[in-house]
Amino acid sequence: MIKQKGVTLIEMLIAVAIIGVLTAIAYPSYQDHVLKGHRTQAMGDLIKIQLALEETYTQNSAYDFTIVSGGSCSFCDTDKDRYVLELEKKITDGLITGYLIKAKTTQLQNNDECKELTLDQTSKGSPEHCW
Repeated sequence: MIKQKGVTLIEMLIAVAIIGVLTAIAYPSYQDHVLKGHRTQAMGDLIKIQLALEETYTQNSAYDFTIVSGGSCSFCDTDKDRYVLELEKKITDGLITGYLIKAKTTQLQNNDECKELTLDQTSKGSPEHCW
């Protein structure tokens, strides 16, 4: 009597089903990790922009609002396909009293719970639960 070696069809189907279940559990977790990673990078770039603004203010007694143009900045690492950066002046009685730096999500980052990250001249970030 000759004994055949190999994998039966049932064993192969069970292995494929187990791999499918594991993938279905792991993929959403991976997606959340990717979103949080890009969010953290955008937050880091907001802080870089703030430091650059404060440095120019210390040196020139005026903020350089040209740091951010076209939705990005030259020294930022944020993926332009995920976040658009903006810089707004805060004006009170005709004088520039501060700024608000924004990172708005684009289509690739739309599933992120934090759609718009902001940071002002007092280092207050919002939404608070995202920082």
